[in-house]
Amino acid sequence: MSGLAWRGVVEGFYGEPWSHADRLAWFERGGAIGLNHYLYAPKDDPWHRDEWREPYPEPRLHDLAVLNQAASERGVTFVYAISPGLSMRFEDDAEHEALAAKCRQLLDAGIRSFALLFDDVPMDEPEALGRAHGDAAARFERAFLRPAGIEEPILLCPTDYAGVERTPYRVGLAETLPPDARVMWTGADIVVGEVSADDIVQAVKSYGRELVLWDNFPVNDFDRSRLFLGPLTGRSVVPGLVGIVANPMVEAAPSRFALQTVAEWAADPAAYDATAAAERAYRALAGDDDGLRALVDACSAWPPGAPRWLRLDAAVTAGRFDEAEALLGRLADTEAGPGVPAELAEQLGPWIAAARAAGTAGVLACRVLRGATAGTETEHTDTDAAALLAAGRALEAEYADVARGAVLALIDAALERLGVSHHVSRGDGALVAVISGTNPAPGDRELVEFLAASGMRAQLGDDPAADLIIVTRKASEEAARTVASRAVPLLAWGHLVPLGLASAAAVPLSVDRIQISDADHPAAAGLDGEVVVYRGRSKVTVSDPPEAADVVARDPESGRAVIGLTPAGARLPDGTVAPAARATFFLAADGFAPWLVTAEARSLLLATVRELLG
Repeated sequence: MSGLAWRGVVEGFYGEPWSHADRLAWFERGGAIGLNHYLYAPKDDPWHRDEWREPYPEPRLHDLAVLNQAASERGVTFVYAISPGLSMRFEDDAEHEALAAKCRQLLDAGIRSFALLFDDVPMDEPEALGRAHGDAAARFERAFLRPAGIEEPILLCPTDYAGVERTPYRVGLAETLPPDARVMWTGADIVVGEVSADDIVQAVKSYGRELVLWDNFPVNDFDRSRLFLGPLTGRSVVPGLVGIVANPMVEAAPSRFALQTVAEWAADPAAYDATAAAERAYRALAGDDDGLRALVDACSAWPPGAPRWLRLDAAVTAGRFDEAEALLGRLADTEAGPGVPAELAEQLGPWIAAARAAGTAGVLACRVLRGATAGTETEHTDTDAAALLAAGRALEAEYADVARGAVLALIDAALERLGVSHHVSRGDGALVAVISGTNPAPGDRELVEFLAASGMRAQLGDDPAADLIIVTRKASEEAARTVASRAVPLLAWGHLVPLGLASAAAVPLSVDRIQISDADHPAAAGLDGEVVVYRGRSKVTVSDPPEAADVVARDPESGRAVIGLTPAGARLPDGTVAPAARATFFLAADGFAPWLVTAEARSLLLATVRELLG
């Protein structure tokens, strides 16, 4: 099969959108490498999603017109996507007229390509919802596209956009959606490492329409501390798949490493070679400057759950610490030389700093481990351990993540070789047991250190004599259930529903702040209004706590609780009675990680702990 005719990017990630300058620069780049479509769908544009009925203010409309013109001049089709699904009343004719009227404003500004998005909306009564979405697309085509002289097939992103099976939603959608419509689909899951030929065949059959792959690669809105700079891999093409739109990273310029390989694949899938494409992408972006090579290598893993840096992993696993030291030494020397475009160097800045910190710490660890492997009788001094601990702290201070986990593991191994272990308990105050997993997260260890430095006898692991129990997300559900009924104050940000602390919980992406809703509560730590709790955007645990809970802080977007304290004796959502005070907190997967939490977050955590112990 030859290349795909419909090739592009979709600015559809959560978090801060690309700037106007980023978009203009992308049209120049994308047009040059053959990505011929740009789908405008930034989640934070209120007129695109939340306020879809409202016309654009003149300055914003002017910006869109400029973008459309700039894209056209470079051979890129600007596709305006509108997302009415959160509030559209499909049975109301006035709503369909409002949708057409809104898009007429954009048509008058010169935009002549449109898409309807119904992604990430509630899916009650799936079959009826699918029918409503298909009917909305058909009415939009009849009432707006065709009278405007736009003959292209309508492009739609369904609510049920992932998976390959025929579902009630897809049955309803197929009944009403125009036969020539194109459906956007993300693969067998939302973020995938592979899109197989069989996946495509089944998905085409399930929708009964041609597909455009909404490829959530190399998007990083689910983990803003990481970059994905490697090539596209694991993609197939069979009849029925007519296009691809790649969802890029929040960082526009670094996205070009991956997006150039998407362009190569889409132009000629049969001839595509990922390794060669990655090399061409590097040369196109960095030229002859090799100062970013190690950084790109360390950030090339995909999918997100894949091993981060295979070359380093292989060297460490085999005990080849001289090889690992050489790799990390190159990482320590990461820099953007004069040949690297200014916008790329600027947007890579946090990861360059993190790469240097990781490389420096890793080299020190490898030197200790290399000596141990060689069997030499090198006498290690306190200075060696101090240098390792300081390098580890410097690495943990970086929000950006470049080989962080691998290097921290090397530091742990080196410290063990030196006879130095992480402190697990000190202080002489209340005994706090932090329930984590068999391999505690750095954030869980940091939490113990923080509480201990605050005068408590903090430790990793349970203790029957504990005065307070903290359940982190690393803890197993079994361990959480074991402590759920203990008549001891309990604080948690993991397993909230199994613990009986919430009727429901979720983890929104790309959040860095919370809203204090009860500034007078002692757990508010004297803070008020919006409080930045993370040093960069990350995940926040939100929940629906018991009715008796004092909600101290909420998620500014959803209004759901992020700090809630429930008194002893209150009825919990699972029907039991709280045997002691209970609290939910906003931390998520990284927990109390030193590279993530701000001083304000530390104050809130300590105030909540003290209130529970009070």
